[in-house]
Amino acid sequence: MAYYNELLTLCAFDEAEIVSQRQRIEKTFKKLDLGPQDTERAVARVRENFDIELMGVRKVLGIWLKELFDVVLAREEGKKIIYFGYPPFQYTGLAIKAAAKSKKDFYIGCPEVVLCETLGQIFDKIVPILEAGESTGLPPGHALCSLLQIKLGALEKGLIPVPDMGIATSYFCDMGPKADELIQYKYGYPIEYADGCLDSPWGTWPAYNRETVMYLGARINKLFGALNDMFGIEINEDTWQQASFVAGKLYMAINELNQHLTADPVPLSIADSQLVFNIPTGCTGVAMGEGPEAVEILAGEVGRRVEKGIGVVAKGSPRVVTLLHNFIDPVVNRLIEDVGLAIPINILLLPPPKPIEPYPYLTLGEKRAEQAMFGGFFHSTYGWIKRSTTGLDVAGVDGVIWSYPFSCRPIVCTSKLAKLEIEKEFGLPTLLLEMDLYDSRNYSAASLRTRLEAFAEMLRTKKAWAKKGYDK
Repeated sequence: MAYYNELLTLCAFDEAEIVSQRQRIEKTFKKLDLGPQDTERAVARVRENFDIELMGVRKVLGIWLKELFDVVLAREEGKKIIYFGYPPFQYTGLAIKAAAKSKKDFYIGCPEVVLCETLGQIFDKIVPILEAGESTGLPPGHALCSLLQIKLGALEKGLIPVPDMGIATSYFCDMGPKADELIQYKYGYPIEYADGCLDSPWGTWPAYNRETVMYLGARINKLFGALNDMFGIEINEDTWQQASFVAGKLYMAINELNQHLTADPVPLSIADSQLVFNIPTGCTGVAMGEGPEAVEILAGEVGRRVEKGIGVVAKGSPRVVTLLHNFIDPVVNRLIEDVGLAIPINILLLPPPKPIEPYPYLTLGEKRAEQAMFGGFFHSTYGWIKRSTTGLDVAGVDGVIWSYPFSCRPIVCTSKLAKLEIEKEFGLPTLLLEMDLYDSRNYSAASLRTRLEAFAEMLRTKKAWAKKGYDK
């Protein structure tokens, strides 16, 4: 039996699948320098941190490994390669994938997210990649995004192939396009920038400045034109609808899972559910084909837990929503539950606001840009905060944990204002938890636990007083 069989079996690969994929598996593991000790450690890590008694969790872990094989081997398997950054702009990656079906095979995805979920969550081997990124142009100690260091480091070490095109959303994260420009200089591939503006006036969302939409729409149309010129990929309303349909199947399964997660006690750990929530942001390949079924299986299993009253924390525990989860460290993801707090839902999955009447824009780019404005996150800091807090009044939670990476300027700038808004508008205690979502060297799990324990104790005391009829 090969040294990786136990790990892959644990991640829902069947024997026939391992045999048929053996050459690809071994090529990938050799390129990533993953040997018997690494897979042995990964087995222990998966068993300890993920709920592997649930077949849905095991299948989702397997999907991430398949995505890893696909990105690592994309070039030698003759694929054209397009990378998009995180966070991606709506369904752009899926739309490209849908439009490219009749062309030469393509790999389209966000490789740094795939690496986080595999080399980070499963193998705990992300640090060497970060170090390679730091030594190649994104040095430590300058509050540079560690997710971008992972992307640069993986290219420098040859773990992922140099793409044929990169797509950057330069108006949401100013660091992303700067890093992409460095990578373009080093490796020579073209970058297309979906540029825009987050400086909408405070208090205007969901209304927007029409010129902002027209400018962003023009940049998106330019991207679509570049894809046509370089690869013969034509993105139109039909391909966008195909992308929406594929994403919709996955989101339907995620929504079913979310309904179960609102139960008391909460039946699934955030360490497991985050594996699901990241699929739409990182993948357009096998995850979109196999993802809906895997999540449906998981939703069914979690639903049966709800019927039996099984939970990851005690019934009646204080309930919190979180902004973000850790991309590389399941131990940190479990900390909130370890201190006795239940996480029924991620704040980004709260019910959306009532949409406003759309303007009759003519181009596909402008229509997509307008949708981005409605979503809030690409509108402004105010739009992001209001979109994130819409639905808190019906979420039935006792507090909010606004976790943010200290090196991410868009999120850091939003965090303090969000705390003020949440506490003023909803009266919910809010913990700002500074950490790093992609680099375990930049935080101390022990110090995070101390802050979480104090927050949990405060929420328990508040609930106890409320039970006795006091409002403080």
